Amino acid sequence: MKRSLIPVAALATILTVTACGSGGTGEQGPEYTGDTFDWKRYSGQSVKVYVADTGQVESLRAGLPGFQELTGITVDIEAADVTSYRQNLPVRLTSRAADFDVMATFPEVDGPQFAKNGWYTNLDPYLSNPGVTNPEYDIDDFRPGVRKAMTVEDQTVTVLWEMQTDLVYYRKDLLEQANIPVPTTFAEWDAAAAKIHDPGNRLYGFALRGIPYQTTTPFSSFLYAHCGQWVKDGKAAINTPEALKAYEVYGQLGKKYGPPGIAGFDWPVPSQQFAQGNVFAFLDVNLFVKDLEDPSKSKVAGKVGYTSVPRGDCDPAPFIGGWGYGINPFSEKRDAAWYFIQWATSKQMNTDLKKTGWPSPRASAWESPEFTGNDKTPEFSKVVLESTQNARAQMNPPVAPGVEAREIAGTVANKGLEGQTGDALKATADQQNGKLQGLLDAMR
Repeated sequence: MKRSLIPVAALATILTVTACGSGGTGEQGPEYTGDTFDWKRYSGQSVKVYVADTGQVESLRAGLPGFQELTGITVDIEAADVTSYRQNLPVRLTSRAADFDVMATFPEVDGPQFAKNGWYTNLDPYLSNPGVTNPEYDIDDFRPGVRKAMTVEDQTVTVLWEMQTDLVYYRKDLLEQANIPVPTTFAEWDAAAAKIHDPGNRLYGFALRGIPYQTTTPFSSFLYAHCGQWVKDGKAAINTPEALKAYEVYGQLGKKYGPPGIAGFDWPVPSQQFAQGNVFAFLDVNLFVKDLEDPSKSKVAGKVGYTSVPRGDCDPAPFIGGWGYGINPFSEKRDAAWYFIQWATSKQMNTDLKKTGWPSPRASAWESPEFTGNDKTPEFSKVVLESTQNARAQMNPPVAPGVEAREIAGTVANKGLEGQTGDALKATADQQNGKLQGLLDAMR
């Protein structure tokens, strides 16, 4: 499979623009300062929504006629794949582009860079203004862990449309045929994959992401379970013994049991291979259940098992985070943009999405009788909700720029998938650790 790495020129642009912002978040508050909320206040306006598509855009577009009827606001959605979006958004913000009003942001990745450059609008003044926030919106319906994932430097900069956390997807039928209980440690998953791995019949034991900057998402669970950290005591720590062990486990699990070309896998590919019946298990985010359980899209629908990320030398620690909607600080229609965000992240929209299997960030969506009475994957729901109890809001190095930090740390995992072990892998980790430390030093 062809590797779709971030082009060097594009990455260089992303790095260069970080010095061009004004710092802080956009301090402009809502234009309307009264205390009476009116859905029709901005009737006749139009807003442009620029987002990364993680699977939500189809449902979003389907609901737009209802939003227009409710508010009188028309919406144009510009959606891009995640890789393209991450490359292009910083460039557009650097030019102070005002041709879009709502933007997608993943604070855990974007936070340090975007806050430094003034690329966020602080949403707290909107949330606290009864004139522009529907009294039924209920921000407290987003639980504390989710709220934390919406903030940067103690300011709310986004409202999540999804609640990502890691878990393991596996084939229940293959595990039963092999007479193996559901593994709970990385060593047990290695043993199970070894027993079921059958490349002669195009059945592979385990799949993982391979593109460097994409690997940090699943790798974070390997790192924490092996007692490692991205940064320790203010210093880059991806070459410590704990981190190296995690990289070894990640690389060997994928190298020994992964499909051909695994080192070039972009983020959706493990789930796609699994849906085709080519993979026994994979570890990744909780965004794939809808398609995996759809018989028209998946050959393994009805055969999928779900379980929490494994233990290593330390307890399991999945992450919690996700993409959300923010307001472009250079937009001239920020209040209308906020109306769209409220609607798109409302209780009803979240409940409707939850019924399709979407990992909603709202507690009410998971608890609603509409969902619980018809939950077709209760095992998945249980795993996700349990995972949020011990999750960490840190799936990437807390270093700016986020994309380059991910590329640096993920390169070690990528080399592990290509077959590096021992001293060779340590040399790569040492080299990349020096680069990560350089970014840390530049932040000071």
